[in-house]
Amino acid sequence: GYNKDLQGLPFDVTKAKQLLDQAGGPDKLKDVTLLTPGRGASPADALQAISAMWEQNLGVKITIEQEDFGLFLRDLDSGNFSMFSLGWIADYPDPQNFLDLKFHSASANNETKYSNPDVDKLLEQARGEQDQAKRLTLYQQAEQKIVNDAPWVPLYHGKGGVLIKPYVKGYTIPPFVIPNLRYVSIQK
Repeated sequence: GYNKDLQGLPFDVTKAKQLLDQAGGPDKLKDVTLLTPGRGASPADALQAISAMWEQNLGVKITIEQEDFGLFLRDLDSGNFSMFSLGWIADYPDPQNFLDLKFHSASANNETKYSNPDVDKLLEQARGEQDQAKRLTLYQQAEQKIVNDAPWVPLYHGKGGVLIKPYVKGYTIPPFVIPNLRYVSIQK
């Protein structure tokens, strides 16, 4: 389902400041808290760096609050947040596992309560489409609308490179959540 032609949103501080001013200015966000799961240690370095960039570029200072994972999930379910940081990884390699689950307005996994009737229609059409090429086109159309609406602001991609010793053979990185180690061997 990868779309090499997907048009992302550009990095544009001037436009961001204009939109922020239209929404009431940086003071409108003075009490915003970014909720993240965890406890004990300081929040992820990436979140702290992103928060510092928002302050530097936009004059917006946010608070990062960590919660025990169970409380975090409860607050997500109840909508008790202004912003949150959460990852998502494919259970199986198909665009439905991201787009339909996270962005259809009736999905229980749509924590942001994003709703766009045009996106819902495209996702519903894709669900039942038997022609794989048409199905992927529908998902790609929905994805472009979602990116344009920006219900999510992807902050960072947490999966970096993988280092594999030369004597480890048969290791592959799967396109979904569970690595299959069945064919991995060590040959010294």
